[in-house]
This record gives sequence, C-alpha cells and structure tokens, in this order.
Amino acid sequence: MGNKGQVTVFLCLVLLSLLILGLTSVEMVRVSMGGARAAEAADGAAQEIKAAYNRRLFDEYHLLAVDRNFGGQGEGKMEEMAEDYLEYTFDGSDDYDMTVKSVELADCRGLLENDCENMKKQITEYMKIYIETEGIKDLLEMITTERKAGTDTKTTIDNGQDDESSTDSLWIGTDPRNVLKHTLRGGILKIVTPSGGEPSDASYSEEDLPSGSRNDADEKWTDIEFDDLDAFKKQLGNWDAVDETGVTDDFYGICYAIEMFNTYTSKKAERPAECEVEYMIAGKDNDRDNLKGVVNRIIAHRLPVNLAYLLSDDSKMAAIDSIAFVLSLLPGVTYSAVKYLLAGCWAYAETLADIRCMLCGNNVQFIKTSKTWKTDIDSLGDLLTMQNEDYEGADAIGYKGYLAILLAEKHNDIYYRMADMIQLNLSQEDETFDMKNMIYGFSIDVDIEQRKKFAPFIESFPEINGIDDGYYRHGFRISTGY
Repeated sequence: MGNKGQVTVFLCLVLLSLLILGLTSVEMVRVSMGGARAAEAADGAAQEIKAAYNRRLFDEYHLLAVDRNFGGQGEGKMEEMAEDYLEYTFDGSDDYDMTVKSVELADCRGLLENDCENMKKQITEYMKIYIETEGIKDLLEMITTERKAGTDTKTTIDNGQDDESSTDSLWIGTDPRNVLKHTLRGGILKIVTPSGGEPSDASYSEEDLPSGSRNDADEKWTDIEFDDLDAFKKQLGNWDAVDETGVTDDFYGICYAIEMFNTYTSKKAERPAECEVEYMIAGKDNDRDNLKGVVNRIIAHRLPVNLAYLLSDDSKMAAIDSIAFVLSLLPGVTYSAVKYLLAGCWAYAETLADIRCMLCGNNVQFIKTSKTWKTDIDSLGDLLTMQNEDYEGADAIGYKGYLAILLAEKHNDIYYRMADMIQLNLSQEDETFDMKNMIYGFSIDVDIEQRKKFAPFIESFPEINGIDDGYYRHGFRISTGY
C-alpha cells in the first residue's frame, strides 16, 4: 500500500511537469505566432501609407511619393493611418490578445535629397520604356560637330588676318551690318517668333521653390555685335561645357523634361508657365526672358556651324569680298577684319532665320548646303517676311533638338528646376503642395503588446522583453519605399 502512494505522487509530479511543459510550449507557439502576425501587420501598415501616394504627382509626372505634410495634416495623419490599419487587423483576434501601443514615422527620405537622386531614378525607369539610347549618340555627335565648327572658324579667321581682296568691282549699297542692326531694333524675339508669338513677361512666383539659390544669372547672353573682330571671335562657341558623362547619365532626364513640360512650340497643358523647359535652361521668372535666354544660347550654338559653311562657300564669299573691299577703304578699317565681320553678320542673319523656322515648329538642316541656305547678304532686312520651310532630310534638327543640347549643359540643375515647375503647377489647386515634403521612402517604428496567458514570461525569445506586467512586447522597424 505504501508503494502505491509513492507511485501516485511520482505520476502526479510527472504529469504536472508535462502540463507545465505543454502549456509553456503552447505559450511559446502563441507568442511566436503573435510576433509573426505583428510583423506581417506592421508591413501591411507601411504599405497602407505607401498607397496614399500623391495622385496628381503620379498622374501628371509619373513620380511616386507620399506627402509627409499630408494636405496640412502632418506626419501624425500618416501614423494615424498605420495605427488604424493595425487595430483593424488585430480586432477580434482574441487568441492572440494583440494591442497597438505606438506607431511612429521615422527615417523619411525625400525626392529632392542627394541632388534629387530618387527623382532621377524614377524618371530614368519611366523613360527607359519609351526612349531608345541611340539618341545619346546623336546628341553627342551634334555637340562634337558644333565644337569643331567653333574651333575651325576661329582658326580660319586667325589665318586670314593678312587676306587681300581680289575683286575689281565696286559695290554700292548700305552696310549689311547696319541693315541687320536696324532690323533688330525691336528686339530679337520680334524676329524669331511667329507674328504675335512673343510670350508674356508676366512673372510667376519663384518664392520657396526647390531650386532656391541654384538659379544663376543670364547676363552673359547678350546680343552679338559686328564692329570688333576680337569681340566677335569670343562669341564663337560661347556656351557651357558639356561632357559625355553628363549627357549619358542625364539623357533620360533630358527626354523626360521635353516630353512632360511645356515648351514654346509644344504646349502640354494650361499652366502658369508656357515656357517650362526654357525655364530649366535660363532660370528666369517669366516666359519672355526664358525664351530669350534660350534663343541667345541657340545662336551661340548654331552661329559657328552656319559660319563654317559660309566660309567654305566660294560664291557667297565672293559676294562678301566686293562689299568688304569697298568698306575697307574707310579710314581705320582693314579688309580682312571687315570681311570676317560681314561673314559673321550674314551667318548671324541665317541663324535667326533658322530659329524663326524652328519656333514655327519646323526643322532645319544641321549643316547647311547651298540649297538650304535661305538668306541673301543684300537683303538682310527681309528676315520678317521670309517664308519658313520644313527640312525633312536625315540631318534635320528642330527646336526640341536644341533644347536637348541646352538641357545637357544644365544637367546639374534640371532636376531641381523640374521640381520648381512641378511645385508651381500642382500648388495651383493644392496650396499646401511642396516638393520638399514629397518622400519616396520611410520607416515606421511599431510597438505592439500581447497579453500573457499561460507562462509568466519567456526570456529566451528574441525581440521580446520579459517585463512582469502581464504583457509581451513586439517591436519592429519597417522600412519601405517606391
């Protein structure tokens, strides 16, 4: 009988141990499942915030970002969204007894950070779908040709300092340089824009735009004079340096700017600025000044190319020769100087005719031939009445082609200036919109409590603090982005 009591006690102890072990195992599984459920819910909460991306920013510009200001409600609204998602997920989960303790937004990463790094990445990914990279080669070839033309024309002028006239005819007429100066008296835009096509000089506010102090002055782009040969030579090839890396790295951004924003010849939508791409190049606060800045830059690019052809055309140089000979008879004027100044003046007039053609939406031949040369040195006053023709050859170039070249020069600034235009446009309907608040990535710190049931605490489980207050705690940092 005594032995039977010992066996009973022994079996009770074994049963109690097994019961404790079983309940502990159940608790461990319950807590493990609770942690996994909490992690899954926290990730879902982060996705809930991501789904609240700024719809207009995506619809109009294909950029994914969340407004951390959330229409004036602030980051607290985003935290509230995540908390509501978690509470809804845990609602009715009696088996796990989960409660949301806190949700905090952290580590927000903006579209404009690191020189618009993520903005550039999203633009590149979007444009790769539509744009062939062969355009990079074409753009680089045009830039190389322009540089060579500028160098060659300067060399030709330097080598021709001792030229003498071979003509025996006496020209009678008005100095073409004075004719052109008279034609330009109303301003360069009156010549190159279609009738009534000058853009507005009404300012749009640049206050608090993302580019801030990055906008530079445009003072160096002044009208070219043809009275001093040395000053004229300095204008040949007077443009910002463009390297191959800059063109290659930002090619998709250049194409995106031309595709998504208004230009003088292509209006995408009714917006405060009609010359948005021109703003990215010139950085002025009104359409008129931005177009003028672009026109001046195109002149600087195109003039050497036209002049290089003109200097190689014997018949046209013969026409210049007779005029230069007569003008060189004046005191203090040398034949060679006036010869190349007249050539520059004629090439300048041809360049204005080209730009007028391009601003009418047509193409011109990149390197001219005798058939595509439009102007005559004896009638430079007819620029306003010249008929615009559309060149369709393989080496055709239009206004957008030159915008691409000019954007390549400003590749360090174009993303900030794109952000300027986006902010200017979207803030027309939403005054709280600010590109500085657009975030493409963020983290949320989530703290979740789970009520204890069977075991007082389990210390061996990772990420669970054994505080003897009746709860386990699950803490997570979930990071996400577009």
